[in-house]
Amino acid sequence: MIVTQRHLSLGKKARGLNGEPVFFTRPVDRIVIHWIGPFPKQAVSIPWNWWENGSDNNGVQASAHFILKDNDVIQALPLNEVGWHSGDGRNRHSIGIEVIPMNEQGAFSRTTIDTLRLLVKYIRKEKGVYLPLERHYDGTQKKNCPNWYTPHTDGGDERWIALRNYLDDVGRE
Repeated sequence: MIVTQRHLSLGKKARGLNGEPVFFTRPVDRIVIHWIGPFPKQAVSIPWNWWENGSDNNGVQASAHFILKDNDVIQALPLNEVGWHSGDGRNRHSIGIEVIPMNEQGAFSRTTIDTLRLLVKYIRKEKGVYLPLERHYDGTQKKNCPNWYTPHTDGGDERWIALRNYLDDVGRE
């Protein structure tokens, strides 16, 4: 797996409050999985560009640490900075991963899942600690994210458990 370092620009809304980075003040204690959907035909550069520029070239206050699709991975934020991905307090103590699905229902491709597994292992190694996995849905908003893996779709919870178990099988060393 190759992670392309393409950090969002300082001074842009996606990077932090008033464009200034916000650093974690407590230990990171989880990884939150999202989906960029229902937009399966996007490249990883599309959400990055939206966060960076928005509609007014100032960007939007939304971001995550990583965006991935198939074998492509962009790291948009350093691992010591807060990302604006969950819309709740988890932003202040979690690493966010945005996944581009293979279809409008939100299923992740096999290649994406395998890359996500390697990325989870990489993050855990970089942080030096086992970090449990959560869905965006598991937060206070119960947002339908990642759609295919939530109770908003039939069998979603079961698919999440299977995905989490597969991803979780790495990084416990």
